[in-house]
Amino acid sequence: MEIKATLKKPYTDEARIEFIVENNHNNGWEIKETDTELQALGYSDIEVLRNSKLAELLALKNSKLLEFSYADKVFQIDTESKLNISGKVSEIMLKTQLSQEIDNINWIAKDNTIKAFSKDEFLAFATAVATHTEMILFKHDQLRTAVNNATSIDEIKAIAWVD
Repeated sequence: MEIKATLKKPYTDEARIEFIVENNHNNGWEIKETDTELQALGYSDIEVLRNSKLAELLALKNSKLLEFSYADKVFQIDTESKLNISGKVSEIMLKTQLSQEIDNINWIAKDNTIKAFSKDEFLAFATAVATHTEMILFKHDQLRTAVNNATSIDEIKAIAWVD
């Protein structure tokens, strides 16, 4: 944070209130009192842009982790869906180990149509979901690190999520 405005001591109560209203209530800046002045502390332009870019990247990551296109269908892959996928993979593994028959696996796509998978097709789907998730998480981490390490506004503006 940087000093955006100051009010030197001595000041009147009216000047103090006016300073606080203008800088804290209107501008959202933090007010700090020192021995010699009131200070209004706010984020620098680069900090504002950095926070905005980080929020943008987080929103992109979160949206990309909600659905996944596979075999000409879009599937939900939110946390609960991934838990269901993992459960089905566990069931497949257990049935395989116990030499039990595995019928086709029906999975509901985002548009509520049913996609039938063989055992191997479903395992490939589950692996693709895991790979997609990992790719998104690593991409987000890479871009987040680049934003945090950027030293100029132009550097931050140049950072973009490219699929």
